[in-house]
Amino acid sequence: MNERRRAGRVDFDGEAELLFEQDRHDVELQDISISGARVICTTPLALPDDASVTLQIAFDDSDLTLTLPGRVIRQAAMEVGIHFERPDVDVMQHLRRLVALHQGEDGDDDPASILSED
Repeated sequence: MNERRRAGRVDFDGEAELLFEQDRHDVELQDISISGARVICTTPLALPDDASVTLQIAFDDSDLTLTLPGRVIRQAAMEVGIHFERPDVDVMQHLRRLVALHQGEDGDDDPASILSED
């Protein structure tokens, strides 16, 4: 298999919302990297190829919500691959910490720690 991925992905079991046009769809976040994510839709979606979407990830133990604009790069059954586009600097910092935390690079296993390291 030809691996084109440039950023390492980490498994991430969590809930999020996928926004497309005026609609919000609950999704399960399967894995994430600093450049994209793979989600499983809870209801069937027929998104256009290269659709502009926004992935919103909220954390139960915080009022932080990561808002990640992106494009649909792949869709198969209930699975959607998203490539992030132009997240703001603060969101990118939190995303990098989140990925590093789940890769075990921070030596801390508390996801809330990404919020307190500003």
